Amino acid sequence: MRTRAGAFWAAVVLVACHVSHSSPAMARDGTIWERDGWRVQKIASAASQGCQAIKGFASTQDASRAAAWGFISTANGRWGLAMVGPAAQRMAGQQVTITVDTQRVHVAVPRRLTGGLTMIGELPADRMGVVASGSWLTIATPSTSARFHLAGAGAALTAASRCAKGVREASTKPPAKARAASRDTSSTASPRMSTGTGFYVSSSGDILTNAHVVEGCSAIGIKGHGDAGFRAVRVRAADAKHDLALLTIIMPSSTQPAVLSWRRDTRLGEYIAIFGFPYLGRLASSGTFSRGDIAALAGLNDNEAQFQLSAPIQPGNSGGPVVDERGHVVGVVVGRLNPMAMVREKGDIPQNVNFAIKPGPALSFMEAHGIAAPSAQPDAPRLNGPDVAERLRDGTVLVMCAGGIESSSR
Repeated sequence: MRTRAGAFWAAVVLVACHVSHSSPAMARDGTIWERDGWRVQKIASAASQGCQAIKGFASTQDASRAAAWGFISTANGRWGLAMVGPAAQRMAGQQVTITVDTQRVHVAVPRRLTGGLTMIGELPADRMGVVASGSWLTIATPSTSARFHLAGAGAALTAASRCAKGVREASTKPPAKARAASRDTSSTASPRMSTGTGFYVSSSGDILTNAHVVEGCSAIGIKGHGDAGFRAVRVRAADAKHDLALLTIIMPSSTQPAVLSWRRDTRLGEYIAIFGFPYLGRLASSGTFSRGDIAALAGLNDNEAQFQLSAPIQPGNSGGPVVDERGHVVGVVVGRLNPMAMVREKGDIPQNVNFAIKPGPALSFMEAHGIAAPSAQPDAPRLNGPDVAERLRDGTVLVMCAGGIESSSR
């Protein structure tokens, strides 16, 4: 343990050289990604390698002047948090509690490093999903605190994680003369954070989503409308063929979840609506509502288990409910036609070609695992747009995956 920690701190010392100079006048050399005030840069030394995500200013009363802060993702998948400024210096040597919104992420003892930087500490990799999807990060001692806005952190941490993966792959790539040697088959991927959507299918809090949303996750959390923070869940069952998964809340809330009713059929041309969490960190963290129609009763390559819909779908929508004008579930969002693949194959960009799983496979999957979803009422009234949106919002949850092997966007 001491050896691993030593390597991590060696990497952090190098971060200090960059972070302590992360002011508006900082040189742009080495920046590989930049957005919303976040900057991702590679770091490297003889002892350690990785990448850092830096934010230039603190939003806090304690750090009243410009203060740089940020995260490091090492090539071996570890995360750290560092900051500069008056508040950081006062915290050195004291035990601090790191909180995201209302959730405690970690307890650490900050230490001062070179260049005026204070290393807050190493962060658990399985809690980085909470950081990525949060609104405020607070570092507090009994006598002082610093509060940072996490707007854009999800995209920045994902970029840093991918950067660290690239650093590791580059460092483990064999030299040209060694190509004939046997290839190392061990994983070289760094932890990643990704998001998807799910929705309640039972009064006990079971959640349905896509299997690919939770594939390879070391930790999964869900957050619904009105929830103060994320709640831990585990995968109860998965069906890779139909891309479905059931999640169970580890510590259920006393609040009754809003469970949506189901129809067993779909009709060509009927009005539908969806709700999900696309592009988390860029779009509304409270979720996005979209409307469209059922465009075809089969999916890609005539897949009879799916249908095509015209409602816009983006990364993060996967696993969300598709409902009719009465708010009844008629499908589960699963994906969209890959535009780049179609450009290569057909020389054209597809327009809004998206897919959902039909009710039949989804209901059979749930029934096989003891869940009898409530059936739609044929005489239920038609709802206007705002009423459909509120019903979807109340029954839908953000699904956050941390750890595992990096894959395509959810």
